[in-house]
Amino acid sequence: MHVRSIHFLRILFKWGLFMTGLFLLALGSSIMITADLGVSTWDVLHIGIAHHLPISIGTVILCVGLLLVLFKYILDRVRPQFGTLVNAVFVGVFMNLILNEQWLPVFEGMMVNIIWLTFGIFVMGMGAGLYVAVGYGAGPRDGLTLALADRFNTSVRAMRTWMELTACLIGWALGGPLFFGTVLSIFLIGPFFQFWLERFSLFIAYVDRLKVKFA
Repeated sequence: MHVRSIHFLRILFKWGLFMTGLFLLALGSSIMITADLGVSTWDVLHIGIAHHLPISIGTVILCVGLLLVLFKYILDRVRPQFGTLVNAVFVGVFMNLILNEQWLPVFEGMMVNIIWLTFGIFVMGMGAGLYVAVGYGAGPRDGLTLALADRFNTSVRAMRTWMELTACLIGWALGGPLFFGTVLSIFLIGPFFQFWLERFSLFIAYVDRLKVKFA
């Protein structure tokens, strides 16, 4: 097969993986919402905003994502990667599709919903690990975290913590669902993300070597 054809197919395949990662991220968030035991910190904000506007949660996520991208550009004047814009738009689009079409079951009982909640966090970690491993653009929150940490000369970890807390508290004040599932997500999303990032990074590295093999 021609080298250019291999290169094109590799890029196309990686974009497919990138979009799959975004879909899994949206799916995990949607699962947490249907478990009704608390959502991730940023979704506390998104749902809180949606309570006060005549738009869906997915549309709020889309708008907030684009605003964060714009704010990051104002701070550092670095043009966002195309993948970052795709991330900002399609997570919200996918969540609208999943929630509006009622693809997910709704369970009764605390224990089954705890399991469902944990599964949602696991899927979120998988989606985040996949799209980050592809490397086609940081998420809106990740990019803004780096820009703010650089502007205020602080660590990325400290700035991300402040951003998460701020989003969560504002969302809670607006009526977002802050419950033990939110705390659980804070402790579990990192390990799940790390687990999948390591494995998907190895797979992406293998895909990238294919062009060398056929060159």
